[in-house]
Amino acid sequence: MKAKFRKKYGFSLLSIPPLFISVTMIGIAARFASKPALAYQIPSFVRYASTIKVFGHKVPDTDAICGAMVRAWELEQHGEKATAYRLGDLNKETEFVLNTFALGAPPLLETLEAQSRVAIVDTNNPKELPEGLGDSEVMSIVDHHKLCGLSTDKPLDIDIRPLCSTGSILYARMKVAGIEPTKTMAGLMLSCILSDSLEFRSPTTTPTDKVYAEELAKLSGLNISEHAAAMFAAKADIGHLSPEQVVMMDSKIFDIGGRQLRVSVVETTAPAIALTQKSALQEGMKEIAKEQKLDDVLLFVVDILKEEAVFVSSTPAANALVEKAWGVPVAADGLAVIPGVLSRKKQIIPSLEKAAK
Repeated sequence: MKAKFRKKYGFSLLSIPPLFISVTMIGIAARFASKPALAYQIPSFVRYASTIKVFGHKVPDTDAICGAMVRAWELEQHGEKATAYRLGDLNKETEFVLNTFALGAPPLLETLEAQSRVAIVDTNNPKELPEGLGDSEVMSIVDHHKLCGLSTDKPLDIDIRPLCSTGSILYARMKVAGIEPTKTMAGLMLSCILSDSLEFRSPTTTPTDKVYAEELAKLSGLNISEHAAAMFAAKADIGHLSPEQVVMMDSKIFDIGGRQLRVSVVETTAPAIALTQKSALQEGMKEIAKEQKLDDVLLFVVDILKEEAVFVSSTPAANALVEKAWGVPVAADGLAVIPGVLSRKKQIIPSLEKAAK
């Protein structure tokens, strides 16, 4: 081994004076001690060489995609090798955001190899993550959702906060670490906040989210109202999607009252585009439930401007659950208007869970 080292580097470790090694290590320690924000970092020469794979949840939205891209950039600022991935196709809103900054989509993660180093954003739900995660090393989670049962065999860094988006948390982390985001990274984080908060209309929005959005708007050079309006207009464009794709474009599975329910949301400034194909959507929901062996599929078309949700039902059981949850009648055509409902996380799921008890 000593001979190989001498042959590769032209000198022996034994030839390095002990004093030189001591002074070098003291210098490294002093550098990290003088910068508290860097004190937790591991010097680059002892880091793993493998690239960290960064991704959000399946059926990705803007926060999952842009959050993964920003998180990968953040890790690189700390000297790590990181690459952002996606676990599904982009929606029109996310495409618009990436086009705004002349960015391509992250590569699709088709297979997660064993022993991969992983950083997760915008979820901690095993159902929303790729197969093979149990054979990987989860290094960290940055999220804004409740705990959903993900377990690991090693300790990891977890940063979960009650803010409206992963973008908000990532910006908070950068402020503490003294990292100033680039114009592009600031724009991506602002887009995360505006998307998840529906431009501050959602009850998930906090005063901190609003402050961060204002700061990120200045850093990115974007106008909040104009950028949000353009994002929502892009998301409202669903004419190219099949009924099944509309149902699946923002959809998650939940165990509610012992039943496996897929709860889908279409957030739009033009709800009529979705509701004019109500019958096709209802048939698509039935097909999805059958193919995925689910108990039911519930669809909520959220009118961002009116701040209400229109429930689209395809089964009597779903009708009964929604009527109990909100006390609103489901019409004969399977529709029910629910005033003030915008958030799946903070309003829809808690109400359904309470009604199912």
